[in-house]
Amino acid sequence: MSYRITKACGACGVCILKCANRAVYVNDQDEYAIDPNRCTECVELPRRRCHLICTTGAIQPDPIRQEDREQLWQKYRRLHPAPSFGD
Repeated sequence: MSYRITKACGACGVCILKCANRAVYVNDQDEYAIDPNRCTECVELPRRRCHLICTTGAIQPDPIRQEDREQLWQKYRRLHPAPSFGD
């Protein structure tokens, strides 16, 4: 499942800097948000970056966007393709 940023956000901006997928952004209402198409829940790490660093606890699982581990890995591979070394 993707994560979302709740109204408890203090707008410190640390989560934007820590997201390797560039999923965190500031939306049209000047609120921090997470693009569910780019959030992989840091499937490649033992723990999620943004969720760990949020000092207000504003980053929470989004119950609307549920994905299993394989779906998260597929999304991760799409966002971070393996380098090709040519022929």
